[in-house]
Amino acid sequence: MRVHRNTILALILAGVTGLFAFSANPGRSIKNKTYYPAKLSSTALAAMKLKNIEFGFDKEGVPENRTSELDKVAKLMIDNNASIKISGYADNVGAYVYNWKLSERRAKAVKAYLVSKGCDSTRIATTEFGETHPIASNKTAEGRQKNRRAEMKFAL
Repeated sequence: MRVHRNTILALILAGVTGLFAFSANPGRSIKNKTYYPAKLSSTALAAMKLKNIEFGFDKEGVPENRTSELDKVAKLMIDNNASIKISGYADNVGAYVYNWKLSERRAKAVKAYLVSKGCDSTRIATTEFGETHPIASNKTAEGRQKNRRAEMKFAL
């Protein structure tokens, strides 16, 4: 496969390095080429939009349907020696203090999962926000579901 030099330049400027192998004879055997794993710059990682992990009502364990997403995050963290910030949230059903502690347990559950996949615990910061900072209306079941979440962001 031939890659135009402007494509390579754009990837390098975006922070992707070590992804390419070059050949004087394109289309020939690749047995003598060396391929390096992609590494992303801290700026490229920080710009990534990671999916929120949504939790069930009064639940704090990582949902099984989100483990594949977290596995990808763990791989990015390990491959790029990256740090991440996890923020836990709750909906507004229940006592304020209870929701605050529940959001803390949610953030820590996501951290524990990442650590179980080989991530360095010192590179994972957690914060909790309880029912503050909703991203949807707490007046509907769908909105409350979106607010029961953990958000992840790569740190610079």
